[in-house]
Amino acid sequence: MPFPYLRLLFVLIALLPVLAGCSRSYDVRGRVAGFGDDGRTVIVEHEAIPGLMPAMTMPFNADASVDVQALQPGQAIRFTFVVTRDSSWIRDVEVLPDDALPRHPAGADTRPRPAPDERPILQPGDPVPPVALIDQDGAPLALSDFEGQPLLLTFIYTRCPIPDFCPRMSRHFATLQDSLTARYGEAVRQLSISFDPAHDTPAVLRDYAARYTTNTRQWVFATGTPEQIARVTHLFGVYATTGDGQTIDHNLATALIGPDGRVVEIWRGNRWTPDEVLAAVHRLMEPG
Repeated sequence: MPFPYLRLLFVLIALLPVLAGCSRSYDVRGRVAGFGDDGRTVIVEHEAIPGLMPAMTMPFNADASVDVQALQPGQAIRFTFVVTRDSSWIRDVEVLPDDALPRHPAGADTRPRPAPDERPILQPGDPVPPVALIDQDGAPLALSDFEGQPLLLTFIYTRCPIPDFCPRMSRHFATLQDSLTARYGEAVRQLSISFDPAHDTPAVLRDYAARYTTNTRQWVFATGTPEQIARVTHLFGVYATTGDGQTIDHNLATALIGPDGRVVEIWRGNRWTPDEVLAAVHRLMEPG
């Protein structure tokens, strides 16, 4: 078999699990750091997951078989982390002896905290202060450029390995774009801001955007200097800390900003649905 064909065969074999939509499972150990408000999310400070991510603290969706109420903060646990193309969850949670793991399995207290900043985190009704960014074409962009139109804003980074975090935000935004443009044309705008400015250059964002949309006039992708990104993430209560130089420990926030430049609503985490956001946009666009 000629070498190019052999190489192609190896690539196809490697892609078979992805093409088939198969799941991948990882054995994970860590300590319970907290719980989400939905009663099904367990926040775990975990050891490195080889082949997926470094040690960090992150929220995990618990399978229905997991008795989340039986878990306690600080407990050492072991579980199976299942990742598919579109979602992820944990199952087979086992409580370990306390001395089975160090107090901080990630090597330190990695629970993310917002960087010190004298500006308050925005709440509904607050005006959005000036923020300068750079769009996917390398052109200067300011949040004030969207004034006069409703704006849906979310945060991502292009290398996010967990399908129900940043990739879900982008899939949801693609769904929203279809619905919004069908009803309002380009009267409602969308903006995805990367909190990984070192990697997510305008060129990288252009390539990433092409996976989800052909219309980057209505749905803009943005990056900026580290200082600019630190400012905008703080304003919306988003933290992002680098683990291994590739994977970022982060939370999520999506916001609707009105034509007057004021925050209308903020959805925290990844549990919101396109229908929820569409309903908020409809109330704004079609009051009464």
